[in-house]
Amino acid sequence: MQWLNPFTKIPTILTAEEIIDFAQKKSTRVSMKSSLRLKRVERTRIREITRLQEFTKHIKSKLKEAVEDFPSLDHLHPFYHELAEILVGIDRLKQALGAVYNCTPPIDDITNNHLEALKLAEDFRQMKKTRRAAKGRISSIVRGTASNLDFIIEAKQTMSRLPGVTPNSPTIVCAGFPNVGKSTLVKAVSTAEPEIAHYPFTTKKVIIGHLTVGNQSVQIIDTPGILDRPMSERNEIEKQAIAALKYLAHVIIFMIDPSEACGWGFDDQLNLYKEVQRMFPLNPLLVVLNKIDITPSEQLELARKKMPGAHEMIAIEGKGVQELMNDALEEVDLTSLQESVDEFVALVSQRESDPSDS
Repeated sequence: MQWLNPFTKIPTILTAEEIIDFAQKKSTRVSMKSSLRLKRVERTRIREITRLQEFTKHIKSKLKEAVEDFPSLDHLHPFYHELAEILVGIDRLKQALGAVYNCTPPIDDITNNHLEALKLAEDFRQMKKTRRAAKGRISSIVRGTASNLDFIIEAKQTMSRLPGVTPNSPTIVCAGFPNVGKSTLVKAVSTAEPEIAHYPFTTKKVIIGHLTVGNQSVQIIDTPGILDRPMSERNEIEKQAIAALKYLAHVIIFMIDPSEACGWGFDDQLNLYKEVQRMFPLNPLLVVLNKIDITPSEQLELARKKMPGAHEMIAIEGKGVQELMNDALEEVDLTSLQESVDEFVALVSQRESDPSDS
């Protein structure tokens, strides 16, 4: 569901040279069918005016597309807004978009001035020189903003690689060290094959699953490479990327492998759990002891003492999964969400049925 990422919807943005070349080809292909009864000077005037207008039209169109087809940065969901700030810089991106947009007025001035000159010219050779001069000056303006266009293109490519999420949907985020069973859980509860995408600042994959509860969609996200190592080992950019998750998570499932078959000791996993608690202090956090079938009894008892009330599960067999998901969905509070929708629909219906309420 990569299409959920607003940056994947941006059409192709051309570089400065591509825009000039595109406009030049369009303008030279203009077919003029002027009357042969017109003098050569008049036929030339009509042709050169039309070609300049066509050139300007396509230049402005491509510059406008580069700006207006970009998502509104001020109206992005905070999740994507924060990642845009981290990856490309919101202020720099706004400056680039503004600089490209501001090319239009001088291009209009150049075009209008040279169109007036074409209308007054009496020599067909001078008309061609005037049209070429106008194109040259317009092309210089476009080339002058080439670095801004390149930055916008790079920003689009960078942002379009983000995973597609539904920011306003109820979301469960899975945390824990690698190989504790997070991916198994996501795939077990998803209604379809989960989407696998890359999150910034890590080469590891993020798995995004979607499940339907009643008439509501819930997404569950496995974040290997993001919440699976101590914060002391992360740089500032990675910490900010983690912070972006706070805009998605309604509830967090922290999975622990008490058997230590994952390759990490129980105490290491416990320390990471405490760090996730500090990172997401306002989010409900459910703890799961997975792989209890292969955990020695003494290790399992020790884990139970240190994590009282934790769920117990064998994810690969589906045991304990339903109980966990029931509690997670209860924390998401789908009932309240549905009640809010019902109240809104009822309010709209009441207003429609009461014409005096205007």
